[in-house]
Amino acid sequence: MDKKNRKDAYMTLEASFVMPLAVILIAALMYLSFYLYTVIFLNQAAYISAFRGSLYEPDSGSMRAKAEEELDKLLEERILPVRNLEKQVRASPLAVSVSLEAKLSLPFPGMGIFAGTGWEIKAEKKALGRNAVSYIRLARKTGN
Repeated sequence: MDKKNRKDAYMTLEASFVMPLAVILIAALMYLSFYLYTVIFLNQAAYISAFRGSLYEPDSGSMRAKAEEELDKLLEERILPVRNLEKQVRASPLAVSVSLEAKLSLPFPGMGIFAGTGWEIKAEKKALGRNAVSYIRLARKTGN
C-alpha cells in the first residue's frame, strides 16, 4: 500500500466521525433557534394584545374582549406547533394582563432523554390602561 492511498483512507475515516457530529450540531442549533423564535413570538403576542386591549374604555369588559380578540388573531399566525397552549387574559380598570403557557414539542422521540418531554414556555405581559385624550392633554400642559 503506497502513502497516497493511506492518506486517503485517513481522510475517509476522519470524515466518517466529523460529518455526523457536524450534522447533529447544526440540527441542534436550528432547533434552538426555533425555540427562541417561539419564546419571542409568544412574548410579543402577549404584550401586543395586552396593549391593544388597554386602549379601550374599562367599562363592560371591552378591554378584556379586545385583548382576547387580538390574541386570537396573533396566535393564528404562529408557525411552530406548540402543545397545551393555555391563554389567560385578565383586565381591571387599571391594566390588562395576558399570560401564555405552552410546551414546544421535541423533533425526535429519542431527545426526551436530554430534555424531558419538551420545553415549557411562559410569557406574561401587562399593559396599563390609558385614557388617550387626558394623557395627551397632560403631556401638552407639562410641555409648555
